Amino acid sequence: MNRAAAALCALALLAGPARLARADEAAPALGPLLAGNTVSAVMFLPHDAPKGGGSLERVMFQAYLRTDGSALIRRWDAARDAYTVPAEGRWSASASTLCLDFPGFGAAPRVCVEAHVWGPRIAGNTVGEGRFALLDGDIAPGNAIIAAR
Repeated sequence: MNRAAAALCALALLAGPARLARADEAAPALGPLLAGNTVSAVMFLPHDAPKGGGSLERVMFQAYLRTDGSALIRRWDAARDAYTVPAEGRWSASASTLCLDFPGFGAAPRVCVEAHVWGPRIAGNTVGEGRFALLDGDIAPGNAIIAAR
């Protein structure tokens, strides 16, 4: 390898980590990306006791996330083959953590996930303490719940 190629490789190695650090700093906060939009997603949660046994419950939902931290949320009711009546809930975002308070969701209605957004997609899972959850879905502008009625 000649000196010019070696110098170019060394420069690329030095510039790589700096470029990654700037990309992380430039990542927009989660709250402004979600506020005023509807998240349509599926979340996988462990069954509440006594069902347990390592199996997961699939919860399909839509949540219109208002800018004031309130949310209009509905879940898919498989027995009725339809969404539930929308109910009021709460949401919050801190850095890349999204928390949703699901109305009528039993003893632990708050679910928090480390979320990642790219374009109209959102996905994530819990990290650290708290109820385990996996999230996968889409983000649509505005209130898609009212628009669908």
